[in-house]
Amino acid sequence: MNDPINIKTKKIIPQSSNVKFDKGAVLENLEKNILTNWNTWGKFQQAWTNTAYKTFKDLDKYIVVMYLVGKYWENLSSKFFYQSLDEFYDQKTVVIPKINLIEISTELNIPKETIRRKVNELQKQNILIREGKSIIFNKYGIDFQKPKETIDLLSSFIEKKTKMLGNIEGFGEPLTKEQIKNFIKKYFTVVWLRYFKLQIPFLIRHRTAFSDLETWIVWGNIALNHQYHLHKISENALLKEDIKISSYFRSVTDVKVDRGINASSISEISGIPRATVIRKLKWLVNNEAIKRNKNLEYQMKSKGKLNKILDENFVLNQEYVAEFLTDILDYIKNSNFKI
Repeated sequence: MNDPINIKTKKIIPQSSNVKFDKGAVLENLEKNILTNWNTWGKFQQAWTNTAYKTFKDLDKYIVVMYLVGKYWENLSSKFFYQSLDEFYDQKTVVIPKINLIEISTELNIPKETIRRKVNELQKQNILIREGKSIIFNKYGIDFQKPKETIDLLSSFIEKKTKMLGNIEGFGEPLTKEQIKNFIKKYFTVVWLRYFKLQIPFLIRHRTAFSDLETWIVWGNIALNHQYHLHKISENALLKEDIKISSYFRSVTDVKVDRGINASSISEISGIPRATVIRKLKWLVNNEAIKRNKNLEYQMKSKGKLNKILDENFVLNQEYVAEFLTDILDYIKNSNFKI
């Protein structure tokens, strides 16, 4: 198959190259730089989820939108088509045919009634329309979920990773943020479908662990505070032992922090109402994931059943990130896609 054919809204995906990066080598490199890797990943995820929450005010609705739009892109990909950022968002409607709530519920592991409620809420917001077995995004709905900030965030994240991966055989020069951003915009539906395949399972794992994603966001702000202090200790050469992936989560929970983070700060950072934050903090305390100090600030705890689940998720998340980076970097460096 030849290079992409320019059509108004569809282009043919070029044939893939046989040269591929080794996911194992990428994972090994990330594990060797575990502190830097998860410091940048944590900051990226916080910025992304905060932006998503402030847009939708409900991450369950955002997951549903991600799933539905991803289905449209999967259909494009199955026909070997792709669209650029401008081409996708210039459309007046996006139609996802033959989709049902049971299918969405099963794939997202979210109760059918919750899915029904979220779809109805999205209809009331004029983000989507249900017509028979089809779901249609109108122009407002298409533009509503446009990743204006996330493309910039993701480009910065990948740029930092390419600097870390430079010692992998055959990797070549690191990529600049501008190169990555231009590539994402040019081959948007290809890249963003792969991005959703990273993020949707990530969110579902945490939704399952915390019962809802708002609780996860609240916990995540506390965890990032600990992670920041662990990273600073390492930078100051005060950390004597090497931290491995198997011990990283415990190292984060065990790090001593003089000050925690209070409910008001979490609310301000995340956009979640303070009353909701307080309710989620109580749940986390009851489940021994966090503790409250005398200054009414919250810190992580190293024990508790929930932390065991989160530790297991952390190791799994690392593998998902490595696979995502491997695929994206193969797209940019080893495929017939051209920047």
